[in-house]
Amino acid sequence: MSLSEDELRLPTDPLPPGAALRLYSMRMCPYAQRARLVLAAKGVQYDRVNVDLNNKPEWFFDINFYGEVPVIIHNGKNVYESLICAEYLEEAFPQPALFSSEPYSRALERIYFNHWTKKGIPAFYSLLKVGHLDTELAARLDQHIGKMEEFLKAAGTPYYSGEKPGFSDYMIWPWFERIPMLGEITDYKMSAEKFPLVTSWVARMWQDPAVQECKIDSKLFVDHYSKYRTGRPDFTIGMKKPEPVPELLENLDGLRDPSTRDRQPQKQQC
Repeated sequence: MSLSEDELRLPTDPLPPGAALRLYSMRMCPYAQRARLVLAAKGVQYDRVNVDLNNKPEWFFDINFYGEVPVIIHNGKNVYESLICAEYLEEAFPQPALFSSEPYSRALERIYFNHWTKKGIPAFYSLLKVGHLDTELAARLDQHIGKMEEFLKAAGTPYYSGEKPGFSDYMIWPWFERIPMLGEITDYKMSAEKFPLVTSWVARMWQDPAVQECKIDSKLFVDHYSKYRTGRPDFTIGMKKPEPVPELLENLDGLRDPSTRDRQPQKQQC
């Protein structure tokens, strides 16, 4: 019997049969999705535990004092920070290799995902936060998508990692999966005319088995980020919750007889 993703297991709890490690994640988190994509691409079986970041247990700060996901527990040791987790997985599970073995190509891959991490992601969240099509913030996001377009043109390959999806692609992908959600909230549209190479890359990435395995329901994106951008995130969106038990109409307060609603004084027993 498989364990629920939403059952909060301790780092010291035994792994389920076949699992190589435990990943503390959150269903909607793009940073944790980086680790999930690498694990999926490598075919590594793991125990995924979703953490409600509004209600973190105290022990969670012992494995990541930032209180953030992802956190990997592997061979009794904890690793955190999304890029560090992904690089750890690349080294701990070397086959299939997702990074180029050639030093300069590997350096270029790092340049690609580091640019997106330092410039593209902040531009994405700045537009999301205002919640409408602010022309200056949209232009800023376009600028950094434009840089990603330039990278692909200079590389002359269909993916940032070369002829097939690799490490750099998986580090960049989660936010491009979320761009349609950004459009739902702000009316932003990534122009296929301005960014034909990036648009084609997105279409190809959707065909990748790891991307398909790790994809998130688009409606859940809108529900989550509509709350997230206002500072009231629900980190349990998407988890299975017990169905509420409906109260019969005649039992609703204000409609039922007070004698059945309020506690009545008990008669003294002789």
